[in-house]
Amino acid sequence: MKRTLSIVLVFVLLLSAFVLASCKGTNDKDAQNTAPPHSAASETAAPTETPTAAPETEAPTADPNPRPDPVTVEWLAGEMQRRYYVGCMNLELMDFSDIMDRNEDTDLFFWDNQLEIDLIKLNQADNYLSATPDEITVENIVSESETELTADMYVFMTLPSADPELSNDRGKRFQVTIDKKRMIIIGYSEPDACESRYNNWLSYLASNYRREGLTWQEANKKAYEEIYAEFVIFATTYPRQTPQG
Repeated sequence: MKRTLSIVLVFVLLLSAFVLASCKGTNDKDAQNTAPPHSAASETAAPTETPTAAPETEAPTADPNPRPDPVTVEWLAGEMQRRYYVGCMNLELMDFSDIMDRNEDTDLFFWDNQLEIDLIKLNQADNYLSATPDEITVENIVSESETELTADMYVFMTLPSADPELSNDRGKRFQVTIDKKRMIIIGYSEPDACESRYNNWLSYLASNYRREGLTWQEANKKAYEEIYAEFVIFATTYPRQTPQG
C-alpha cells in the first residue's frame, strides 16, 4: 500500500512539474511575442513644429553719398543740391533733416524744390536720370563766428536726361549759413542770382505777403500756391508736346 502511494505521489509531483514547466514556457513565449501595452502617442513620434523661416528683407540700400567725417561746407552744399534734383527724379521732396533745418531762413528753398517737382509732374520740364555734383566751390566766406559760418557757394550739377541731345547740366550760385557745431545748413538765399524763380518770384511774393501781416509760414506757402496756380494755367493752355516713339 505504501509502495502504491509512493508511486502515485511521484507521478503527481512529476505531472505538476511538467505542468508548471509548460505554463512557464508558454508565459515566456507570450511575453516575448506580445508587446507591452502603450499609448498610440508612443507609437507615433511626437510632431515637431517646422521652424518658420524669417521673412526675407531686402538689404538696406547704401547711401550713395554718405555723410563724411568730418563734414565740410563743400559736402553740405553739394549734398543739398543733389537731394534737390533726386527729389525731382522721385517726384517728391527728399529728407533734408540731417543736413538742413527747415526754418524761416531756409523754408523758401523747400518750396522752390517743390515747384521744380511740380513742373515735371505737369509735363513742363524733363526729368533727370541721375544727379551728380561735379564741381563745388566756396567762392567767398561772408562771415564767420565761433558758432556760424556764412559762405557764397557755387555747385555745378551733371543732370543727364532721357534725351541724350538735351543737356540739363546746371551751375548754381547761392549762399548758405552753417551751424558749425552741428554742421547743418540753417540759412539759404540767392543774393547773387540775376534771374531765378527763387529771387524774382517766390521770394518777392513771400516778402509782399509778409508786409501784409502774414507769418513767414503763411507768406511762403501762399507764394508757392500762387506760382503753382500759374503753372497749372500755363500747362493747361499750352500743353507740352511729347515726342511719340
